[in-house]
Amino acid sequence: MKKQLSLDFNKYTPISQGNGYLFNQYDSISSFIKTNFRKDLHGILLKPIKTSNSVDFWSEERTEYVELDQLSEEKRMHALRLYNAFLYEIEKKCKVLAAGTGGDDVKWAEILRKAFDMDSNIVLSDGETVRLAWGWTFFNKSLYVIPFADFSDLLEGDETTTELENLEPEVTTTEEPTMEESQPEVIETSPMSEEAAIPEEDEPSEEPMETMEEPVATPTPKEPLKAREIVPPTSNGFTQFLDATENFGRKFWWLILILLILLLLFLIGKCSATQVVQASEMDPIELDREYRDFMPDQPRERIRPIEEGDLIDDEESHNRIVADVVNIALKNKTDNFQHFAVDLKHAFPEEGFEVVYFDDETRRLQFRFPENQRSKIKDEIRSKLTKYKLLIWDEAVFEASKTFNDPSFTDNSKSWPWETIHAKQAWDVSAGDTSVIVAVIDDGFDLNHIEFKNKFVKPYNVVTDSRNITSGPDRKHGTHVAGIIIANGNNGKGICGVAPGCRFMPIQAAGENGMFSMTDVIDGILYAIKNDADVINMSLGKMFPDGIPPNEQQQIIDQYGKDEALFWNELFEMAEENNVSIVIAAGNEGMMVGMDPMQRSNKVIKVAATDNDKKKTSFSNYFNRLPNDGSCVSAPGLNIFSTVPGNQFEMMSGTSMASPMVAGVVALMKSANKNLTNKQVMKILSETSLKTGDSKLGPVVQADKAVQRSKGRL
Repeated sequence: MKKQLSLDFNKYTPISQGNGYLFNQYDSISSFIKTNFRKDLHGILLKPIKTSNSVDFWSEERTEYVELDQLSEEKRMHALRLYNAFLYEIEKKCKVLAAGTGGDDVKWAEILRKAFDMDSNIVLSDGETVRLAWGWTFFNKSLYVIPFADFSDLLEGDETTTELENLEPEVTTTEEPTMEESQPEVIETSPMSEEAAIPEEDEPSEEPMETMEEPVATPTPKEPLKAREIVPPTSNGFTQFLDATENFGRKFWWLILILLILLLLFLIGKCSATQVVQASEMDPIELDREYRDFMPDQPRERIRPIEEGDLIDDEESHNRIVADVVNIALKNKTDNFQHFAVDLKHAFPEEGFEVVYFDDETRRLQFRFPENQRSKIKDEIRSKLTKYKLLIWDEAVFEASKTFNDPSFTDNSKSWPWETIHAKQAWDVSAGDTSVIVAVIDDGFDLNHIEFKNKFVKPYNVVTDSRNITSGPDRKHGTHVAGIIIANGNNGKGICGVAPGCRFMPIQAAGENGMFSMTDVIDGILYAIKNDADVINMSLGKMFPDGIPPNEQQQIIDQYGKDEALFWNELFEMAEENNVSIVIAAGNEGMMVGMDPMQRSNKVIKVAATDNDKKKTSFSNYFNRLPNDGSCVSAPGLNIFSTVPGNQFEMMSGTSMASPMVAGVVALMKSANKNLTNKQVMKILSETSLKTGDSKLGPVVQADKAVQRSKGRL
């Protein structure tokens, strides 16, 4: 489906129909049109979907329709001719329905006339056919009506010469008969026998009967009739049952009364339990009021941060999750988020069930429930909200991927990672452009570091919803990651980032306790997309305990986190549609990539870590299957020298360090060619990275070849 028009709901008056509004009857009206009209008219009415403050009109096809004033005069006139001809045909059908005898026919005539009233339509067209926004008063008739002669050639077999605007349903009247016509016909009668005049089981009739065509012989006189005696019916099984029932009722009337009261209470409870008001049937004003009553005041507004006491270890997925919260997202993009939220509250009206967070952009909310309901809550939500296709998953906790800074690492060379990916050769083509922005979602940043001078834009703290970015000795992960990407070059200090000419967007997603909630990470991604980041680096992910055997790892990937994986894929698809490339760390548990559902999408670049011999490090997660699409690569992740808070530098190891290496290369590629799409970036990485022969590692990125290919030199 495709959205064709969006209107401010409060600027127009919706058309009433019955006890509600006409636009709520779209499905039945559309079905009636498909059943009773030719195919050209089947999709003429756009589907109205009400949001909190607007109404969007959607078509079933992907064609782009625009209002008539955006068309050439020739196409505008063609659209008006089609529209008037369509309305003429619909009015003919309405006249037939209005003259019908069935109550439904008359009702449908009324509904169709309201839906296709020129004053209640906005006509859209692609130059070939028309579609209508409808159901509200727009007063557009003077703009749309044209003379009958201008469109009569589009009508087949019509002899009517009146204009469409003068067509009215015919009113059928029944004339009263004249006195002469209403007189009863006088029929001569002849006497009948007394016995024949009495209908069976009835009292004697004194009214004369019609004579028979043939003469009837006079019957033999009988004795005068006597009054009939009332004879009681003969007793049988049924009458005996009735007698027994009557006797029981007289004797045990009190028991019957109790049973009737219990039955009445049961029926009342049954009705109240099953007749839940659907949001789509509610008055829009009442719907909006109820929605605002139980939802948080603002989207992406947290009631409180996650604390250690909120967490439990999920035995099946081996994740740390919040015990009493699940995330719910709408899978179908045409479903109304406001309707869904209200229907959810109607399904769980009891105390202890509440919406504690929502994001109408990703069409997601967090639903809190009594912790003792955890085992059944997901199934219960689905069973009560069958009209929606839902993604439901736990609120997990993320951590920055492990880093290793043992003193022995300081004996290694500081430049080998840059040499391994051929960064210096890439700089001959591009060292980065200030227009290219790399968002780094991490635990915090020292923005006063000398290597970040004039390098950052639009800083954002997701947790506090502010520009206040924090860091410290125990929060140096984000500072180290950012330095690998964009540290200043030629300043005589420390290191030079892979893309020193680019800038970065610091996004802090960890609270005071250093934990990342999944929601914070999601909001960080949305912030980066909205604020025009070109690349996003996420050196973070779920942490798993050691010792999970490979067969159990594969079982977790195959069976758990499917809804979460689908949500991540949809979010990454949103980034791809906005031409944002996302690079994520593969993780440091020595396990299969994909244990974390965030890693299962092929729309992001996942990075494993290599040592200085281009072999997989002992800690790096590995790829059980290596697709040839650029979504699985590797980069140096051992002994990486970079920035830490306080204008200091340290060596750290981990896929957290390998990921920004690749993010820096992608930034150089986009600096060389700003028009590269995410799919093109991944294709170039697939074709230019160095194959290691290790199917579990992924090819090592080669910055020079990737940048040259992006520039068009290879």
